[in-house]
Amino acid sequence: EMASFLTLHPVSDVTILPVFQAVVFSSGLCLCYIYNLSVAVLRMFVDNRFVMYVFSLSATMSCAHMVRMWARDKEAINMRLSNFTVTNCLCFNESDRPVVYHNITALMMASKVVPNGTDKEVALSAFDALVRRDLPSAFVSVQGPCAFTYTQLLMIGLAADGVKALDQMSSYIAQGRSAQSALARFFCSCSLDD
Repeated sequence: EMASFLTLHPVSDVTILPVFQAVVFSSGLCLCYIYNLSVAVLRMFVDNRFVMYVFSLSATMSCAHMVRMWARDKEAINMRLSNFTVTNCLCFNESDRPVVYHNITALMMASKVVPNGTDKEVALSAFDALVRRDLPSAFVSVQGPCAFTYTQLLMIGLAADGVKALDQMSSYIAQGRSAQSALARFFCSCSLDD
């Protein structure tokens, strides 16, 4: 499938959806929720800032570990793409491999990547070169320099501090403070320590 797509379409049309990113994002949201819930419960029973700092550090290290695993996964994908060879690919049914090779060879000739009548090994090598040249850059352009999009980071940030900020804003309004004061507190509460 990738062979036909790459020979018939520009690499800019390739969309890569890494499965691990969804796991890291969902886990990050869950960790933020569990962290905030745990902090609220700990504050009811523990009045020691050191315990809170140790708890916060362990939660931060858990998040850093997940993001590091994602970074390693991205690097492994880049390495596999830059060292790609069709002969090392897995076939669901090994008896289909000659048919797949024949179809890749035919596509490489039909798309004029190699001249008609080219040997199968040469056509497969040209396909390998095409994948090595185009797919790593497509993967990087889809992923960007950061593991998450701005919207995803905003959602994680809201899960981490947004609920607390909304709670503080509503308590300001309940105390009779102005809406402007409550909004100022809302935007500053993520960086202020209680």
